Amino acid sequence: MGHLQAEQLRQKILRFVAVAILLTGILVSGMAVTQLYSETRRHTELLTSVNLLHQAQRVDQRLQRLGESRSGDTRLDTAMQRGLRTELQSAAFVIPDAHQYLLHLPSGDHLELSVETSSSLPLTSLLARFSTEQPAHQFTEQGQWVFFQPLPLHHSWALITLIPARQVALPAYRVLASALLVILFVLMAGMLLATRAIRPLLQQMDLSEKRLRHLTEYDQLTGLPNWSQLHSRLGERLAQAAQDPTQQLAVLFINLNRFKVINESLGHEAGNQALRQVAERLQQLLPAGDLLARATGDEFLMCVQICEGQPEIEPLVQRILISLKQPLVIQQKTVYLDATIGISLFPDHAPEAETLLQHADAAQMRARQSGQGRYQFYEADMSARSLDRFELETDLRAAMQRQEFELFYQPQIDLQTGEVSGAEALIRWNHPTRGRVPPDQFIPIAEETGLIHPIGQWVLEEACRQACLWQEEGHELKVSVNLSALQLNNGDIVDVVRQVLQQTGLSSRWLELELTESYLFENFSRSARVLKRLRLLGVSLALDDFGTGYSSLSYLRRLTLHRLKIDRSFVKGLPDDPGDLAIVNTIIAMAKSLSLEVVAEGVETARQHQSLLALGCHTSQGYYYAAPESAQAFRHRLATFRRAEQY
Repeated sequence: MGHLQAEQLRQKILRFVAVAILLTGILVSGMAVTQLYSETRRHTELLTSVNLLHQAQRVDQRLQRLGESRSGDTRLDTAMQRGLRTELQSAAFVIPDAHQYLLHLPSGDHLELSVETSSSLPLTSLLARFSTEQPAHQFTEQGQWVFFQPLPLHHSWALITLIPARQVALPAYRVLASALLVILFVLMAGMLLATRAIRPLLQQMDLSEKRLRHLTEYDQLTGLPNWSQLHSRLGERLAQAAQDPTQQLAVLFINLNRFKVINESLGHEAGNQALRQVAERLQQLLPAGDLLARATGDEFLMCVQICEGQPEIEPLVQRILISLKQPLVIQQKTVYLDATIGISLFPDHAPEAETLLQHADAAQMRARQSGQGRYQFYEADMSARSLDRFELETDLRAAMQRQEFELFYQPQIDLQTGEVSGAEALIRWNHPTRGRVPPDQFIPIAEETGLIHPIGQWVLEEACRQACLWQEEGHELKVSVNLSALQLNNGDIVDVVRQVLQQTGLSSRWLELELTESYLFENFSRSARVLKRLRLLGVSLALDDFGTGYSSLSYLRRLTLHRLKIDRSFVKGLPDDPGDLAIVNTIIAMAKSLSLEVVAEGVETARQHQSLLALGCHTSQGYYYAAPESAQAFRHRLATFRRAEQY
């Protein structure tokens, strides 16, 4: 698009210059023609007049005076002729090289020349053209203009004027030559202008066009080709590979893990440095002649040609994973990344570029679900899953408006008293055609699309509203609501919680917010600030799925937490698994040393219940007590439990 616009602009400039030169030439030519016409007209008027009538009157008056003085005197005729010659010579200087002669015109057909002349004209043929009855006229004869003028006051005499034709023609030639020289000068000036002024402009346009092409085809951060250029070049490679059955192409979709942590903890400039270092590592591993591009954000694409007799693609993929696991030094800090890679093959998985890229993306998503630092080849069922995920995302966007979400509640039991001490709010999606969609299927989609913010706020409002209703019925229960990492990253999460408490009228001490361990310790500085502000509101804070992340005692001491929730994976082996038993016992002992309460999740058997009670666990929840159920069903179930006295 940019190339087309630049070419159109270049053509417009050239057309403008050509038109400008043409118009200048036409203008100068018009001026030359006007000058020529004016000069010719001036000479014509000069030649037709030459003051002949004035001179003729003077000569005729002199003849008249002389005739009246001495009529018929030969000496007088001679003197008269001499005087006329003098008069004529004095008047002839008006036009250079002009000659004037006085002719005597006696009656009759025969004409005689009364004044001698040195003219080279054959006067016999010249005078034969004249007649006393003819008016004054002119004609050319042997390169001269001839003007014949009978004297009006003395008809026996006439005046003839000879002017060389060059006196008339030469000015016209000069005008035409001047016009041609001016036109030539203008054309040369235009060419010089195009060379000196327009050519640099066109060169600058070429440079601008190249810069624009670079901006549209290359990633400005890493210098790698972008998605659009890779798509175009991949199509060319596929066309070449299709003609050679011994060739195969592999498309690698590389997605960085933990890149968001670097961006949020060290800033965007640190993230940019990390991307540049990753690009350099990938370029070093890229086989000669193959393609590497940056797609978007923390995603890279690689197109690798595989020929018969060469190693498979897997060794290259493993080298990439190993290289990206090596530490990066950014802002004098050591950070760690890894990647997941999806692989699609031509022609096995797809014949065209777009489908290959889609399949590589689908394989990368499957690799991410399997765990970080893995790679995955495309499989046929991945496209169906991708389509299903897309449809699920489309339906999720409309679920809020259609009021398809519902909160279920699972009771939390005080192990010492056996009473209900609280309830965890769990969202459910009642899809009109799919039925009930589990949270682990749509929550990740909500987080990727940003829908987690309106959905999370709705959950918070609904849970607080329901807690108020239970309190009106005499059941004062603490309600627990899960907050995702994206919600906590939202700058106004504290204001959202404050606003919900004010709108619903629930006291802050009856609200508990459950936070994910991975988020808290990957963004510790920010987490500590947000948790402190939330605690100032009076709400309780619980660390969910404790034991599955990277928490340490030093960090736990600095966070203003209220409870730890032991992950169900450690409760599952109680009391027979000595490893799980040791882990749970350690967590409970550590929590007591930090003055934190402990909640055990996933209790499903009486033996697990007894084991937790013996270890000194404060609270537990799980299917052993009750499955998550609707608010109405939970209200009926409350009657089967003794209500615990709250704090």
